[in-house]
Parts: sequence; C-alpha cells; structure tokens
Amino acid sequence: MSSDTALSIAAMADASAIAGYQWSDRGVAPKGYLRGMAVAFGRVYCKLNAGRDAASEMAMPDSGDAGTDALAWYANEFSALGMDNSNAGGDVLRHVFVLLTGLGMRESSGRYCEGRDMSAGNAGGETAEAGLFQVSHNSIYAHFLLSALYDQYKGSTDFQDIFREGVACSAASWKSWGAGDGQDFQALTKACPAFAVEYAALALRKIRSHWGPIIRKTAELRPECDDLFQSVASYIDANAITEV
Repeated sequence: MSSDTALSIAAMADASAIAGYQWSDRGVAPKGYLRGMAVAFGRVYCKLNAGRDAASEMAMPDSGDAGTDALAWYANEFSALGMDNSNAGGDVLRHVFVLLTGLGMRESSGRYCEGRDMSAGNAGGETAEAGLFQVSHNSIYAHFLLSALYDQYKGSTDFQDIFREGVACSAASWKSWGAGDGQDFQALTKACPAFAVEYAALALRKIRSHWGPIIRKTAELRPECDDLFQSVASYIDANAITEV
C-alpha cells in the first residue's frame, strides 16, 4: 500500500468516533492500533475486490455454524446492531473487522508486540500466544489458507511502523517461547501486524473457540468501528485503489 493511501486512511482513524471510545476494562486504544486496523482493513478490502482467496473466505456469509464461525456465534449481537451478514462481500468483511478490533483490545489492549500471558501455562512453541490477538501456532491447522498467509508474510514487518504509534515494547514482550515453527510463528505475529490481522480475521471464521473473549462474548462490537471501515471502503472505491 502506498504511503499516501496509508496516510489518508490513518487520518480517517484519527478523526473517527472510535478513536476516543473507552473500551471496557481497557480504556482508549493506542493511536497506532486504530490507524493500523484501518490500514489493514484497506489492504484486505483491496484483496477482496481482487478476488484473493483468504479475503474472499473472510467475507463469506454467516455459515450458521456457531461452533467454528464467530459471525454465527455473535449472530444475535450483530443483528441487534443492524449488521447483516447474510450476503458475501464487503459488508461481511467490515463486520469481521469490527469484531476483530474488539478482540484485539480485549486480548492485548491494542499492543502489536504483546507476548504470551504470563499468568497462563501455555509456554510451548505450539501453544504460546502472541501478538495483537494472542494467537498460537496450533491454530494454523484449522484451514489451509491460514498456513498460506503464514508463508506469504514470512520475513515481513508490514505495518509495524503504523501499529507502533503510542506503544512501547519491552524485551519480555518480544521474547518468543519454545522452538521451531511455533517460536517462528510468535515472532512473525509480533513483528508483522499485517500478518496478525489477516490471520486472525480468517481464524475468526474457522476456529472461533481459539479465544476466550470470543467464547465469553467479551470482545466488544462497536458500530463506530463499522463507520470507520465503511469510510475506508468508500475512499478506496472512490479513488479506484487496487493496490494490496
């Protein structure tokens, strides 16, 4: 994504109503988190318009399978807010990102470099959680496109410069646990928030029970997030932006 496009989208995030919202038990989101989520949504929206597989899978209609699909699990909550997920496309993708934004605040307070929960016993490479959405490598087996995203982003630090705004990372946060693919997965999830976002967005549709805040429905759905992502989509459409 070009720097001009990213700057324009970041400005929308700064001016949005969600920028000043006090998330339950978490407070106001770091500036970089909302900027990053808006820019990441813009990238995935472009991928959806281009027919990319993972983005298209994220934007599939509510499957009705509440055991695996977070949209089905949150169906009543989405309905109460007038967020219809019955037709594949941009509306569904926006709503996935609305839920994802709430999940990130619940899991990491919007901190891209967050390490594992030290109060939990998940210290092995496969089960140690990391990053914005506290995802572990053992989730990768839920769908073949999750591993495809991992392979695509290996070695990248995409959007770290955006998500970094207002966030300080300690050496303890950067530590990755275990060995092998699991350790590498943790490192990439923290170093490359673009990967973390796309991976978790897809995983919400395939393995929603991976997250306690989704199981308990403590990840907030905020219509102000939907407004922000709608503004991003409209900007992309109006300017015929196709870059991914």
